[in-house]
Amino acid sequence: MDNHSSAPVRWGVIGATSRIYRKALEPALVASEQHVIVAEASRADGSEQPYADLLSRRDVDAVYIPLPNSGHKRWILASLEAGKHVLCEKPLTMSTADTLEVFDAADAVDRVLIEAYMWPHHPRARRILQLVADGAVGDLTTVRGVFTYVGDPADHRFDERGAGALFDVGIYCLAPPMLMVGRDHVAVAAVAQRNDVGVDVAMTGLVDWGRGISTTFDVSFQAPPRRVLEITGTEGVITVPGWHAPGPETPSQILIQRRDDSIETVDVEGSSAFVGMVDQFAAVVRGEATAVFGRTESERLARLIDALHAASVAPGGVH
Repeated sequence: MDNHSSAPVRWGVIGATSRIYRKALEPALVASEQHVIVAEASRADGSEQPYADLLSRRDVDAVYIPLPNSGHKRWILASLEAGKHVLCEKPLTMSTADTLEVFDAADAVDRVLIEAYMWPHHPRARRILQLVADGAVGDLTTVRGVFTYVGDPADHRFDERGAGALFDVGIYCLAPPMLMVGRDHVAVAAVAQRNDVGVDVAMTGLVDWGRGISTTFDVSFQAPPRRVLEITGTEGVITVPGWHAPGPETPSQILIQRRDDSIETVDVEGSSAFVGMVDQFAAVVRGEATAVFGRTESERLARLIDALHAASVAPGGVH
């Protein structure tokens, strides 16, 4: 596919049995006329040869990678070497150094590489970001994020393949405030509960963004399901009824509590955040758009995750 072609993006999927692919990405690709799935590959008797075979196909323009986290870097690099654009599940890699390496590889071959973070592609998320930018709650002071659920200890997320709760769901707590402030963290503090292989099954922490702005977060594989986003400023507090990620396909609301305790309701349309994400990917491939969550944001997030992991094992939990 030429970068400026209007033809649908022809997709290959590496790890086609993935739940996120079957539940969310496959329906999104099918729902939009901008995409067509031409190849799916899964391991065969433990062999990854089907992945390599897919990358050799000339009719694949872009590859979606929903593999366990430990496999991301290897297959991102292989896909780029094969001349494919890449949409890879979050976290893009498991370290800042690896994230820099894969983006450098993408730049070297002039291919698009994007981390599959759907939240910013929902109209409610875009409205929240705009409200904060417009000063709807005054000066931003703190953002509280929570993403917890009860996981299966036998799942890859509980071992070195997924490497824990922060890698799995931390982005939903950390990336919204990161997008709001538009800069790197200044300092962090964190406390983690770890399993017998040293992987965090829960983490709570604090991020100092400088200029009086902070984030507190709570991620866990052990607590009841919660997805909370609360944004506090000097003139009000934004909350989202129900789960804030990925965002509903039906109309919903944003609530702003004012200093006089009055509540302002902001109505927003519904949409599929996943369709929005893959359509924006296609626009970036065609050269019609800049990535909403691109290299700058992915590198910034990787540095933050590295710092939080370091803090959570350091004496005093500060980094």
